Amino acid sequence: MDHIDGMRTFVAVIETGSFSAAARRLGISNKLVSKYIATLEESVGSTLLFRTTRAMSISPEGKVYLEGCRRVLNELDALNASLNASKGLRGKLRVSAPVTFGEVFVADAAMAFCEMHPEIEIDLVLSDTFEDIVENGFDVAIRIGVLRDSTLRARKLGSADLAVVASPAYLEKAGTPTHPDQLQNHTCILDSNSEAPRRWPFLIDGAPTAAVVDGKFVCNSASACLGVARKGGGLAMLPDLFAQQELAEGAVIRVLQEFTTPPIPLQAVYLASAFERPKLTAFVDHMKDAIALGKASCDASATSAQLQDWV
Repeated sequence: MDHIDGMRTFVAVIETGSFSAAARRLGISNKLVSKYIATLEESVGSTLLFRTTRAMSISPEGKVYLEGCRRVLNELDALNASLNASKGLRGKLRVSAPVTFGEVFVADAAMAFCEMHPEIEIDLVLSDTFEDIVENGFDVAIRIGVLRDSTLRARKLGSADLAVVASPAYLEKAGTPTHPDQLQNHTCILDSNSEAPRRWPFLIDGAPTAAVVDGKFVCNSASACLGVARKGGGLAMLPDLFAQQELAEGAVIRVLQEFTTPPIPLQAVYLASAFERPKLTAFVDHMKDAIALGKASCDASATSAQLQDWV
């Protein structure tokens, strides 16, 4: 066994919480993980992990050794990165993202990253459930909204504003609302992924206010809600980044722009030890820049739409 492999395996077992999860993260068998840990303990002459058939815990010596392992591995990764800097970024990144945001934004941004770095491979998995990035072997997850308490590190990529949109045809037929209170008189398209689909949040005079809305179409996809709105089915509230193309084309119009909404944080989450990897750092930086460009595009589209009178 290479001693470095043993150290990486030990760190992976601690960070994932089990031998099986560490094996998935490292791409090796459970048997090999057990062998690496046993050989490492024999090499250092100390018990690093206390384990039974039902539980595992780190020993006092293991805690001390863990910090040393992380320091050595981080320095080694940084050294390797500096030597390979001229060769560019390389390797695989496994990324998790919400379905709609992934389809309309993350996929294109990730593909652009691959084009910039031809030796990078990205495995993008879209799911509206909060994937356990440790258990499922993800390098990074793109998440929308306030994060739950977690041992993971997080970096803010930007934020999205909620936008109320409708097609020109719907607004011509039903009129354009000028105040959130008027939404109760309109057909609204409800996204069941939101915490309260029938209560749309606004900030009025700086105070959080919920407008009560109703409608006959409820769906757990913001993309599908946008599609219904585009076809004249009513008003939809969704993150503005989701509708940047439709806004730019004039397929939907943004209304109630003078009433701001609580910003929705967009964040990247990852293991603390993972961010030292240059490819992950570069990918997160790229996503942050892409979101900033997307926001600028949305703002430009919204400004253009304001020039049109749909009342």
